Amino acid sequence: MDIRLINVTKTYKSSEGNYISALQMINIDINDKAYVSFVGPSGSGKSTLLDIISGNLKPSTGDVYWGRVSLAKSPDHIITEVRRSKFGIVFQDAKFVPELSVEENILLPLVINSMNIAEKRKYYKTLLEKLKITSIRNRLPEQLSGGERRKIAIARALINNPEFLIADEPTSNLDDESAAEVFSIFYNLNQMGLTVIVATHDDRFAHYAKETYYLAGGSIVNFESKQKT
Repeated sequence: MDIRLINVTKTYKSSEGNYISALQMINIDINDKAYVSFVGPSGSGKSTLLDIISGNLKPSTGDVYWGRVSLAKSPDHIITEVRRSKFGIVFQDAKFVPELSVEENILLPLVINSMNIAEKRKYYKTLLEKLKITSIRNRLPEQLSGGERRKIAIARALINNPEFLIADEPTSNLDDESAAEVFSIFYNLNQMGLTVIVATHDDRFAHYAKETYYLAGGSIVNFESKQKT
């Protein structure tokens, strides 16, 4: 499934009654199996853009297409259904349930979506092995390092076997070694056919992406591509 953004804008009304523009006339095509990075400082619109791409927000004007599905024209229940089946999201703040083990936190989306956990057991074990977290599956979230917590968040986002992995500032508060490992994981997942979409202020790791959009003030100010033409 390809994703297309056409003339997307997003505005918010402030408490003073003024309108604030978060995104301005964004036009992007994200092809199947792409690895796209959005790079820019805080406040540049990266998180808002990810929310619109994943259907958590609708644009103020313009439209987003997931294949043939128009977000502007589709009812909320259709958008929710597609998002749950197609997207895995790694949030800035990985809110784990502190009383649950690593394994239980990873499997939690299956419980919430009333999916058969037994059918996912083999995939789950493979996922732990790929991310090298099998040895910590019985720990509690408070016992994990920052890098381990980020890996658990990635595993939880992948447990539904989505087509798209979306990550918002996945290396915030991580040391250089842990940050490089996270982006290496994303690269390897993309090599295996997963579409990866990342927002980051850390342009040290932008080189992992096949396509990089640079944002400032809610607009795309530069674009770089490693795709063969």
